Amino acid sequence: MGRYNSLARQTRRGFSDNPNGLPGTYAGVLSTPFIAPALKTADTLVNGYVRQIDGISYKAVLQTTTVADPIIAGGEGSCDFTVGNNVTLGESLLTLTDLKVNEQLCRATMLNSWPEQLGARNTTDWSSPEYRNFVMGQIAAQTAQGVENAIWKGSTVFPNGFLSGNGSFTTTGFGLSSLSTATIQAIAAMTTANVLQQFGLVYDKAASSKSAILVKPDLKFFVSPKTAALYRQAIATAGGGIAGTFESATVPQTATTNGQGYNNMVTNQAFGQLNFLGIVIAECPGMFDDALVLAQTENLVVGSNLNTDYTQASYIQTYLYDGSDNVRVTMRFGLGTVAGVATDAIVGHAL
Repeated sequence: MGRYNSLARQTRRGFSDNPNGLPGTYAGVLSTPFIAPALKTADTLVNGYVRQIDGISYKAVLQTTTVADPIIAGGEGSCDFTVGNNVTLGESLLTLTDLKVNEQLCRATMLNSWPEQLGARNTTDWSSPEYRNFVMGQIAAQTAQGVENAIWKGSTVFPNGFLSGNGSFTTTGFGLSSLSTATIQAIAAMTTANVLQQFGLVYDKAASSKSAILVKPDLKFFVSPKTAALYRQAIATAGGGIAGTFESATVPQTATTNGQGYNNMVTNQAFGQLNFLGIVIAECPGMFDDALVLAQTENLVVGSNLNTDYTQASYIQTYLYDGSDNVRVTMRFGLGTVAGVATDAIVGHAL
């Protein structure tokens, strides 16, 4: 049994197509083909970097368990039952935030990218299932990036990202985040020259204060694409390297500054899965730069109301009623984040 567990949530019911008599309106489980791509194709989620719980109506309780040493003296004179009180139960609450997508699109614009368009306006039917799916798929793809940013950075409409509750990486923003009570390690703004040191500081913090997590198989470093890029440059040029060249165009590349780097190939190589001392580095586009999160996948939870009767997707053919050439796409869903035990995560930041 994991340290961070949650109570199951049951889907109450699923609405049928067109519950309000409106063509192209889907609610409940029937909205899943449109809502799921918007929610589930964010990079952090599609790669399984965090734990995901769907089917939440509004709130879910994650039960946490702490077990102290349960072993006590036995043998002669220890025949009675001794209560150890070594199991401590706690909980974290995941609360969903209601979110929506409201977009209006013009057919004249969409026709250029519609792969099946035949060249004439009247031969492309806005109401055809193929065209409707194409348009809603385009919206879902853009929404996925917004979800990726929200779960890490939060925003003014999503006040519980992992690293911020208002979209800014400041002391105030971090104080509103799901990881606000995490174990903190101060780090510097990262460059190619110092990025390895910053990873080392966070690792040292875990070793000295949370060493138990270092043996967990789902432990990861969560980083932004910029940090991952700096890390690749650093390990490619380790041993002196040409880090100075990346920092300043005026620093000449000389024999004394060139390092052999990883595999003795310097920058003439491609890297697969990055890791630091055996810990997987998860590259998350929604992460802030100059931040490092060391945590278990099981401890970082993203919840949604996918597959419940609280989701809805609509494709509204407004051109039929107002003389325009437009349609409107709407989506309604809930999203939330929580850390099972925030203090088990190490957050390195330069705030």
